[in-house]
Amino acid sequence: MNGDVHGPWHQVGGGFKSHLQTYAYTGLFCLAIGTVNWLIDAEVPLLTSIAVSFCIGFSINTTFVTLGGFFNQFLSPYVSPIPLTAIGLAIGLYLAGALVVGEPLYFFTQSFATLVFGVFFGIVGFLLFTTRARLLATQAQLARAEAERARQERLTLETELKLLQAQIEPHFLFNTLSNIAGLIHTQPHQAEETLLNFTKLLRASLTRTRMAETSLAEELEIAKAYLEIHRIRMRDRLEYEICADEQAKQTPIPPLLVQPLIENAIKHGIDPKEEGGLISISATLEQDSVQISVRDNGMGITPNNANGTGTGLSNVRHRLEALYGARGKLRLREHSEGGLEAILTIPRTPESDLNVAADLS
Repeated sequence: MNGDVHGPWHQVGGGFKSHLQTYAYTGLFCLAIGTVNWLIDAEVPLLTSIAVSFCIGFSINTTFVTLGGFFNQFLSPYVSPIPLTAIGLAIGLYLAGALVVGEPLYFFTQSFATLVFGVFFGIVGFLLFTTRARLLATQAQLARAEAERARQERLTLETELKLLQAQIEPHFLFNTLSNIAGLIHTQPHQAEETLLNFTKLLRASLTRTRMAETSLAEELEIAKAYLEIHRIRMRDRLEYEICADEQAKQTPIPPLLVQPLIENAIKHGIDPKEEGGLISISATLEQDSVQISVRDNGMGITPNNANGTGTGLSNVRHRLEALYGARGKLRLREHSEGGLEAILTIPRTPESDLNVAADLS
């Protein structure tokens, strides 16, 4: 039993509500004891037996509530209940004698059976309530441990996601650098444009590791730079369009949720298609969320994305779950005219605090 448990009659945590609950349990216990005493000794009226039991029980309970903290300063929580129970029992017997019989010392001088009976059931009550208090303390400790475990898991996930934010796919990195080298002599203007967009991506990647959230407008700017790099690499095989409400653009969102959807559209939708295709990005503001759509008219559902379990999409889903629970969603929809649409739902008020990620900076 830890230090904040004052005794068998005192519920863990203190407070008016817990005291009231403990007095209710004590009352039920005393009612049962009074009834048992009446059944054993039918000569004692039922109400008298119950009244004596209530005097003893409530006196012991009140002693623990009022003096438990004081005794625990000098005695072990395992020892202090003994004198507290003795004091409460003595007070209860005195009150019972004064209120029920009219003689305060009656149960100390003339009714030793009641004294013995009180001691016996005082011990029984002590054991019962001590077990209950220890169970409550154990449950509270388990709840705290579970909360701490969940917090540590969340921090671990946020750390992993920060590493994800900081990294650029090596294949994309080498292809871009190779493309820039190939364009320098033949198309220097496009080489310069690609280099500027690539620099923007690198800068954004480094900045994201220190950010818990960004605006949708900033994410779309980064997405545009990413698409421009691929457009030049793929020449006439890739087109794109971005359309977003002005209010939606100002919505704060976690970084690196939109770009993986674009990567997936290019890698599995447009690039494998000989004639290429179009990627359309749109964003609208709903009452309690922002809806972001990344749609392509490429290959549609393939074995690689049939279940939406690619690394990029899986990371997006894990982040949504960590930050928003069931309120954040990522849905994939195939269109009859061809192509795949990824629809991202981001709540405007997260269930979890995005600043946890910032604390890791």
